[in-house]
Amino acid sequence: MNFRNTIIAIFVLAIIGGYALYVGKFAKPEETTQKLFQLKPDDIAKIVLKYPDRELELERNKSFGQWSIVKPVGTDADQTAANNLARAIADCELVKTVEDNPTDLKPFGLDKPQVTVTVTTFAGKAYPGIEVGKTTPIGFNAYIKTTDKPAVMLTQSAFQSGMNKSLNDMRNRDLMSFTMDEVQKFVLAKDDGTTIEIDRDGDNWKIVQPAVYKADDTQVREALSALLNAKVADFINDAPTAVTEYGLGKPHVMATVYLKNGTQQSLLFGFKQTEAGKDGVYVRRGERAPVYTVHEYVMNDVDRSLLALRDKTVFAFDPANVESLNIKDESGTFTLKRAPAGKWDIVAGGKSSSADVPVVERFLDQLRDLKGNAIVADPMPSFMPFGLNAPAIDVTLFDKSGKQLGDMKLSKVSIKPATPPAPGELPGPTTQYYAASTASKAVYSVSDYYFTQLNKPSRLFLSRSAMAAASSAASPAPSFAASPAAAASSAAK
Repeated sequence: MNFRNTIIAIFVLAIIGGYALYVGKFAKPEETTQKLFQLKPDDIAKIVLKYPDRELELERNKSFGQWSIVKPVGTDADQTAANNLARAIADCELVKTVEDNPTDLKPFGLDKPQVTVTVTTFAGKAYPGIEVGKTTPIGFNAYIKTTDKPAVMLTQSAFQSGMNKSLNDMRNRDLMSFTMDEVQKFVLAKDDGTTIEIDRDGDNWKIVQPAVYKADDTQVREALSALLNAKVADFINDAPTAVTEYGLGKPHVMATVYLKNGTQQSLLFGFKQTEAGKDGVYVRRGERAPVYTVHEYVMNDVDRSLLALRDKTVFAFDPANVESLNIKDESGTFTLKRAPAGKWDIVAGGKSSSADVPVVERFLDQLRDLKGNAIVADPMPSFMPFGLNAPAIDVTLFDKSGKQLGDMKLSKVSIKPATPPAPGELPGPTTQYYAASTASKAVYSVSDYYFTQLNKPSRLFLSRSAMAAASSAASPAPSFAASPAAAASSAAK
């Protein structure tokens, strides 16, 4: 049996070996490709694309390596697009030669090339133009020829599509050029006459106009990021004779950044586009003539209100300065008071118990860090519409001298829907949460999460020992009924 298996294995190996020998000796080798030019992308200084109806010319600055468009207009190029174009030209592969001396170029689409590509190096060497024709009926190739030879060749079809560029394809779409750290001042001037000026204040931001407020750093950075990342959606007019038709004579808003080096950059937002399928807003740089569009969300992200840009801390204080807190909530009224050795006591119902120190300190931190989602009104017209005339939580802070540091109120308001529910929807009111403090006249909307975190009844502040003592005192001692015999014995005694 083993001998038979050995014979079979030898026979199979002989067949495999014979097939490998045949393939190695007689099989047709795979076609290999080579570069059309021996050229490196970084050596290219100039690219000219000549189309039947237009011409596009790009040049690269040798010192900085930056591309510019010099024809048909002089403007900055999209550096990524220009570098990709140079790389595609340098990497153009010659798949094979179709005909060395064709009598007719029309079948290849080379009698009237789609584009002729010419490059010049920094050394001053001008390479022959590459004329690009049709794609092949089958396969993924395109016909090309060079201007110095008659031969028709094949390259990959991606080269043909990669050379089909418009002016807008190659233009730089960045509108602003600064970094966040370079900004010293940020100004929003609006068409209603209001101006908001925000200055850098160390690592933070401060509103200085129309009044002095601490700024919401996140809101300011988001607005600046929207400017910094704004891209041109459409190039509208490079040399407008007037900008009033775009709403840029009196822009809806003008955003200006003042940089630490003394320069400034502005972006003006005008009318919205009215064409079907367009969501753009007309813009222009304050220092430049061309008119562009950006997507509407860019303007919305930049054009923020004073209330949105203001800091939304409800009450700023230092927990270390707090000696005691009077708290009134749905469970009643109680006081948290510092005790010796870094401890806290809780006083409720005329009785003092030890408090859980980490719980008290966390509560103080949550009060200090409470931020509104938004400033609803400033000044608040009345406590009543926001339920703050009868707050669900009222916290008053005192210092060591007994002086009031401030008071904070939080409310929970049930709002009935203005319209009846849609079919399939459950009817019912929504709940809004508000906060206010003696630190300002503003009223803030807050999230249900922060409200819940601060809505702590007195028992949750008790230390474990105090909680155990309270639980023990609340439980009655067990009583046992005397048996008749025991009762009689006791009576006899």
